Amino acid sequence: MEKYKEIHIRDFPPTLTFVSLNDEYRRCLFKKAIKLLKSEQKLLDFLNSRSRLYAIKRNHSRLNLYSWIEGRVRDRGSIKNINIPLWVLIEISMIISNKRIKNNGVMCEVEKNIISYSCWGKSNPILKPRFPLLLTPEMISVIFHFAGDGHIGRKGVCSSYRQMNKQALNSFLLKLTNIFGEFDYSKKEFSDGRLNVPKIITHFYNHYFNLPSMNTFDAYIPIPIKNMSREFILAGLLAFIVDEAHVYEVITVYSKNKRLILDIKEISEQLGYLTHSLREKYAYGRFDVYRFSISSKSYRKLWDDIAKLSSKFPQCDLCHKMGALSKRIH
Repeated sequence: MEKYKEIHIRDFPPTLTFVSLNDEYRRCLFKKAIKLLKSEQKLLDFLNSRSRLYAIKRNHSRLNLYSWIEGRVRDRGSIKNINIPLWVLIEISMIISNKRIKNNGVMCEVEKNIISYSCWGKSNPILKPRFPLLLTPEMISVIFHFAGDGHIGRKGVCSSYRQMNKQALNSFLLKLTNIFGEFDYSKKEFSDGRLNVPKIITHFYNHYFNLPSMNTFDAYIPIPIKNMSREFILAGLLAFIVDEAHVYEVITVYSKNKRLILDIKEISEQLGYLTHSLREKYAYGRFDVYRFSISSKSYRKLWDDIAKLSSKFPQCDLCHKMGALSKRIH
């Protein structure tokens, strides 16, 4: 398989990512940092001074430090597991490695000892993480799903993907687990056509790709993504068609968001597919959606492109809509 860019835990948002480490390795890591700085208090003072670089305004206490070292804290008579903020691990790695860069050998060892990672609060963690992540067409396709049937929630609001077709919903779930690792989710909501996405996943996408709002009327495809190579934008187009298109005599793609639908049309044309002009659709005399179509003259080319891409990434196809495309070319 083609070599894709690696993405590491250090590339996640440092103040929004919280990491659970192997017990023995975690204690050893803090022990080394304390030894180098001569005391626990000096380590704490150092971390508090560095926290300002991450726009953290409060000072952390000795209790915070102890809970990071032990991975747990007693809270109201019960034991609560505590994860370590990513920025703390980055700063400790710089102390031990004596390198003022995130890309150091200690952070590589940290990554190998991650049990799970999550964001703050009760958000579901990523279990059995797949580090290093790979910047693949499959990863990019998820952005187009968020622009389609997905939703990236703001602070305190759940992120989710709604899809009543179970094959397509399962495909989206497989994409996320292929990219990031396993996570728990509500089976009841899943059976009702909704997958709640761990917040750390959407935090990653927002941070790494500098995504715009993915709200219905605000979403668009950023220029750096539109400028990616053919297989990346193809994976994105297929994801959007799964969510927001009909496959019949032509493929009709639709959206209430004019800027977004023009981005999708532009990508279709970049891929060499014959498209028809953008039109407005009205229902009962009122504006409904914008739409454009991909001509059936491009169906064979699209079919061949899908075959090539899905041979490497099986979830990057038209999912339950493949049958409709197949009927029109065979």
